[in-house]
Formats: sequence, C-alpha cells, structure tokens
Amino acid sequence: MSRELDQIVDMQVLSGESGMGKILIIEDSPEIALVYDHFCRKMNWDFDIASNGKEGMKKFLSASKPYSVYIVDLVMPEQDGASFIRDLKKQDPNAIIIVQSSLDEPDKIIEVMKLGVFDYLRKPVTKEDFDRTVTLAFQCSSLRDFQADVERSNRDVLKEQLDWLTYKESIRKSDENSLSLSTIKSLNTSFSQGSGIGAILSLLDLLKMGHQTTENGALVSNEILSLLYASQDVLRKQLGSLSTVLSLAGEQAKMEKISISDLVHTLTKQSETFVPFLDKKDLKIRFSSSKSKESLRVQLDWVGIVFDELILNAMKYSKKSTFIDVYFGKIDGYFCLAVKNVVNSAQELVDAENKEVLVTRPFFRLLPPVEEFSELEKFGMGLGLTAVDMIVNKHRGIFNIHNVSDHTSPIVEPCIMAEAFFPVISV
Repeated sequence: MSRELDQIVDMQVLSGESGMGKILIIEDSPEIALVYDHFCRKMNWDFDIASNGKEGMKKFLSASKPYSVYIVDLVMPEQDGASFIRDLKKQDPNAIIIVQSSLDEPDKIIEVMKLGVFDYLRKPVTKEDFDRTVTLAFQCSSLRDFQADVERSNRDVLKEQLDWLTYKESIRKSDENSLSLSTIKSLNTSFSQGSGIGAILSLLDLLKMGHQTTENGALVSNEILSLLYASQDVLRKQLGSLSTVLSLAGEQAKMEKISISDLVHTLTKQSETFVPFLDKKDLKIRFSSSKSKESLRVQLDWVGIVFDELILNAMKYSKKSTFIDVYFGKIDGYFCLAVKNVVNSAQELVDAENKEVLVTRPFFRLLPPVEEFSELEKFGMGLGLTAVDMIVNKHRGIFNIHNVSDHTSPIVEPCIMAEAFFPVISV
C-alpha cells in the first residue's frame, strides 16, 4: 500500500464506502472464482470474472467503461498474471491491481509488485482481507478519478483565468467607484450578520429594554452580559484579522525554494489540525498524491494560510456526511492546490456583469456566517478568501473558485472547486 494511502487511513479520513466501480477478477480456478463471486455479491459489488489473462484483456478492451479494480492471479494457463499486468499497464498506467497468489517465492512477488501493483493477497484469501483490500482499492480509484477530472478541467480553467485577470484589471481601472460602492455595501452586510458588531448592537438593545434601575445601580441579565462579553471577544478577533489582511496587503512575499513533494507533505501534515472538527458535520478529507520532482518559490507560512482557508471554507459550507477532496498536481507550468466540497445547491460565485469572483471581494458574504468552526477562523467578516486571493496574487499565481459537478460518485451532486495556482520554477 502506498505511503499516501497509509497516511489517509491513519488520519481516519476515509470511510468504508466502496463507491460504484466495477471489479475484473482473473482467476483460473473455478472453485476460487466461485468464492470471490460470493464475496462480491455479499458486498453488492459489480464484477466480471475471466479465467486467464487473454480472456481478461478481451474483457478490458471491450468494456464500455474502465474497470475500477483488477484482482489478478499470478499462475494461470495461456497468459499468466505478470504478463497480463504488463499489458494492462501499457493500456492504463494508472490501473489499480490487486495480486492474489499462493506463491511462496518473495523474489517473484517483489518483481511483480514493482510493476505498479496496489496490494497483494496471499491465498487462501479470507473474506475480511478481501473486503478490506478491495474497499481501499475502490477508495484509491475514486481519488484517481477525481485527480483525472481536475487535470482535464483545469487546463481550460487556467487559460480562461489568464484572460479573465487581464480583463478584470481593466474593469478595476475604469470602474473603481462602482467596485468601492459594492465593497461598502458588503461591509455593511458583514457587520450586521453573525457575531461581532451586529450581535453587540442587538444585545445592547436587549439591555436597554430589559434592565431594571435600583438605588445601587442597574440590574442586568447575567445571560445577556455573558453573550455581550463573548461577542466582544469575537469582535476583537475580527478587528485583529482585518489588521492582518491590511498588513498582508502591504508586505512583499519572502520567497524560499521548496520542492513540491516537501510542500505536499507539509500541507498534508498541517491538515491534522482540522481532524477533531470534522465530526461536527460528519465530514471526511481525502488527499491525492503528487509525483512531481519540481520546485516552487513561495512564502511557506502564506501558502499555509491559503491551504487552511480553503479547507475551512470547504468545511463550513459542505453538505453533511460528504468528502472534502484535496488535489495536488502540476498543470501547464503551475503547481495546483485544489479543494473540492459537495454543497446542498449550486451557488452564484461570480458577478458576471463586473467579471468578479464575488467571494474574494472584501467583506462579501455569499451565505450566512457559520459559527460552529469559529475557533479555527483566522479571518472574520468574509475576509478569508480575500486573503487567499491576495496571497496567491503576490506569488504571481491565480486563484479560482467555481461550480462543478461530481460524476465520480453514484449520484451527481453540485460541488464547489477552489484552486490556487503557483508558478513552478523553470529548470
């Protein structure tokens, strides 16, 4: 099993759900094939069975949709398992293969595993081992499909964003008054919603209506005072975050070179901060891996802020009992950090008239504030994605957030995809 998948399992961010992919089982023994038939039916998994490598390759080539998982015996007539795996990898280098064999020859097993095999099962295979290994393979397949979808869509998105940024700059220069007015309106809305100024004003109104005057002063409700003090702390934190954003705006990034693999490891480790809070909405986080050997020049703590804000934003507005998918990849000279989350309904993220991403405008609130993750928030008043946009721009990168549909799950659901692109160092 890969180190990345081990890491995900250790963090307990993957569920036991298998997805709706299809298995191809290649097994020459009718008796063992019947056992695997029984295992799959018990788990309601869709599957095909082939008796040797040649028959398995025919099924692979004629399938209307690629198989998600392959279970391959090593010793078979006509074409053995190792030969089938080599042929399959030429057609589909990312194929997820589970080898199962009674061979007790470590050298041969190691040689086969080097072909890019996901896992190895020793015969006789128990139902528990079979279910566990295939479930993990399905989860890996789902992440692979997600990664492929991101790579396909992001090439077009990146080109569109380069054109969009040029146009957006011209809009800002020609219509600054309009944008300023929009920001002021958003600021008014942000102050009026949730904890902070709006809450304090409401509590002061309650105090004014409910206090009782005595000879020694006024009597007020302890409950209202407690809420007032709590709101004061939130407001102080929000004003502090506003100062942080203003400070970011005036600073230049202190760039340092870091390999993409080290950055991915750092960010994945950083995500452990969120694990204790995922249960509030029964969420799980899944990560793709990155094999890129190239490097970036970034201010690492700023990229950490970008990562935290994208995960937090996904947590706040995710549909309950769903996955948050995190993708790391390289596309057209950029390192891409993408975070996808399922939402209850599609959201209007873009102001088409002004060619603006609404949620990156200072103080803009698309949806009501979410209080359940307030202790994780570094920025209040709708400034989280504003900070992200600012940091990415300071790295001469591109930030994009848009609606997508997830076709990798049994039910096509509306999702939000947030993507930060950072330039890769030219070799």
